[in-house]
Amino acid sequence: MVGITIGMIVLVLLVMIPAAFKFVALGKPKTRQTVGALEPADQIPTIFLPGYFGNRFSFGRLLNRLSLRYQANKSMVVKVDLHGRIRIRGTISQSRPMIQVLFANKLSRPEQQATWLADICRALHDRYGVNQVNLVGHSMGCITIFWFLTHQSATSMVSVKRVVAIAGPFNDSEIARSTSDIDAYPLNAKGPVKKMPIYRALSKRVFAIPKDIQVLNIAGRISNLQQDDGQVSLNSAFSLRYLLRAPVEQYRELVIHGKRATHRLLHENSEVDEGIAKFIWNL
Repeated sequence: MVGITIGMIVLVLLVMIPAAFKFVALGKPKTRQTVGALEPADQIPTIFLPGYFGNRFSFGRLLNRLSLRYQANKSMVVKVDLHGRIRIRGTISQSRPMIQVLFANKLSRPEQQATWLADICRALHDRYGVNQVNLVGHSMGCITIFWFLTHQSATSMVSVKRVVAIAGPFNDSEIARSTSDIDAYPLNAKGPVKKMPIYRALSKRVFAIPKDIQVLNIAGRISNLQQDDGQVSLNSAFSLRYLLRAPVEQYRELVIHGKRATHRLLHENSEVDEGIAKFIWNL
């Protein structure tokens, strides 16, 4: 019995220790390589914002894949502690720099996160001379981005060049926690027939979004019979187009289909990886 018990403990340790190292690595910067001749798009840092209750897994694996397949560099990790203090690890690489943002307060709302994002941009400008960034968000992270664009970007020293929204609940009744019903209010020529509070709040400040910004809006559709990703509907995600019709120079939509188009798997989908890489770095 003792031998079996020890053997089981050793087996568990053999499984857990590598997993623990991988978990820690997903929250650390790692510069892999540089490309040859640098294009202007290659030099702009891209900030990745997780969804509600997000952690290092939320974008960690995606960032690793972008590094391996598209010669990008996860060269910085920014952690915002419970008191809103910003802790930066790493630096800004010369080629396709990516910045992972991790919030210690997992229950923080988009309005608060947008304020922290403004602080992050200020730190990047003051410490590293960053003047432009791209923003990528998943789920509630998309709302954080557009709250920042509509409420803080006008006073920011850093301009936003491109935005990728993945499964953004732009017309959901609840933008964080899952609900039993999936909001899928019909869209007409003027937008959603029923507008939720977050949609109305953003629409009041849409004039503040820079006119030269470019947006890629990605949403998932599990099957032909199910026009959603299991949590966010196509109608809710693509209601963004009606908010941005006037101010945005370039707006694109991408629908991901199939079993790996679920809400929690969209940032683990190779089609999403490719969409981000082509849009951000003109590949």
